[in-house]
Formats: sequence, structure tokens, C-alpha cells
Amino acid sequence: MVPKIPRVVNDTNVWLSALYFSGKPAKIVNLIEDQKIVSITSDFILEEVKEKLVSSFNTPLYAANGTVSYISSISQIVPLAGKDFNLRDPDDNKVLETAVVGKCDFLITGDKDLLTLGGYNRIQIVAPAEFLDKFK
Repeated sequence: MVPKIPRVVNDTNVWLSALYFSGKPAKIVNLIEDQKIVSITSDFILEEVKEKLVSSFNTPLYAANGTVSYISSISQIVPLAGKDFNLRDPDDNKVLETAVVGKCDFLITGDKDLLTLGGYNRIQIVAPAEFLDKFK
């Protein structure tokens, strides 16, 4: 039997950390590039990455657009319907919805509110280091 390739959602903070600080988030992106895991994302996450690149990292818009195009090219993009999971931060609803719609095994994040959930149905919500420990 062929082992199932894990489906993961990287939260915005994981993509940004991978781009700017390497370390564990970058290892996760390398696993996506090597097709060892499947990246699932949504227009919401892509837009948030672009917005943060420009506003927080002073990235020129053309470069931010290029980064988002690259993430899109290595990810499956799922549509969101605006499901409400009753989370404190409405943006977290959209990230969790991306994982649910994308039938993900993992939601990888540094967001404390999401990490506190620990999981949702069969989706494990983990920090990058915990994901890499489980994925070995």
C-alpha cells in the first residue's frame, strides 16, 4: 500500500517565516516543493500573504505578487464559503475553513488561538516543529 501524502495548510505566518527566516517553516516548504506533502491554500491566505509582505516587510508589490504566484503554483487552491467556526479572530475561521474544505490532515500555524484548538475533526493543528516531528 502506498502511504498517503499528507495534505497541509500553511497559515500566513508559516509562509512568511519560510520566506524570511528559514528554519522549520522553510523545511516544510521544501517538503511541498519535493512533493512529499500537498499544500492546500485559499485566496484568503494568498491575499493575506501579499498584504503582509507589502505592509510588514516593505516588499514591492511586484515581488509580493511573484511570491503569491509561486505559492499558488505549488499549492491547490480551495474555495471558501465563509463558514463560521465561532473563533475569536474571524481570520482564523478562514484559515480553518481552508483546511476543512481542502480535506487536510494538518493545519500548520504559529497562531496561538489556532494552536489552542489542537485539532478540528480529523485535522491536527500544529506548530511547524511539531509537524516536522510527526512527519519524519
